[in-house]
Amino acid sequence: MEANIPFRWKPLNLEQYDEITDPNKHLKAFLTQVNLYTNDNVILCRVFLTSLNGAAFTWYGGLPGRSIYSFDTLVERFIA
Repeated sequence: MEANIPFRWKPLNLEQYDEITDPNKHLKAFLTQVNLYTNDNVILCRVFLTSLNGAAFTWYGGLPGRSIYSFDTLVERFIA
């Protein structure tokens, strides 16, 4: 999946998720900030990595190539 980051994009002011906090709260905070710039599915998937830390970051990096086709799919796997 390829997409250009919006021109006015700024780094998220968001505590990175590290599997200690509630994943649903993290998703809500992530979407609240990202949706200020875009709701593009590809960008949501790509930028989500920047909101992760530790084992969650490693989990994202271990997803098989081309296994995520939408942000909804990514959310389902993240919550699981």
